[in-house]
Amino acid sequence: MGRGPGEEVRTGYPGVRLELGIDPGPHLVLFSILLPQSERGNGLGTRVMEHITAAADLRGVPMTLSPSDTFGGDLVQLHAFHRRLGFITNARRGQIGAPRESMVRVPLSSVPVGESPDASVTDPLTSSCAPTDTVRQGCRGRADGAAGRGA
Repeated sequence: MGRGPGEEVRTGYPGVRLELGIDPGPHLVLFSILLPQSERGNGLGTRVMEHITAAADLRGVPMTLSPSDTFGGDLVQLHAFHRRLGFITNARRGQIGAPRESMVRVPLSSVPVGESPDASVTDPLTSSCAPTDTVRQGCRGRADGAAGRGA
């Protein structure tokens, strides 16, 4: 079993703080990502997001997120950034059974859930996480009870 994207990001990109989860559906949810101030603007965020989206694509798992200015980002720029990565506005937000995050991304290619991909490739549904990462199975919301989302 391969390492999940949370572990791979933590190992491959020291200093990046990442909070991922799996909500019913399943959807891979990016609750927050925080880059070191000194690393912003040099493509690190793009590389990390491309890594995570590729892992979700591999397994055919949609991704969801809600851009936030909580950590000082500009919402217009964050929405444009995520759109370049294939995220669109979640038109079903608020409907029963729909993801609650404001943006969604369908996988570009996939292996049906339940089938095993090549063992050498990351499976986003089996993540080994560090203390700065959080993986949740079948939950909605943060482990600490806070409702905030960020990207």
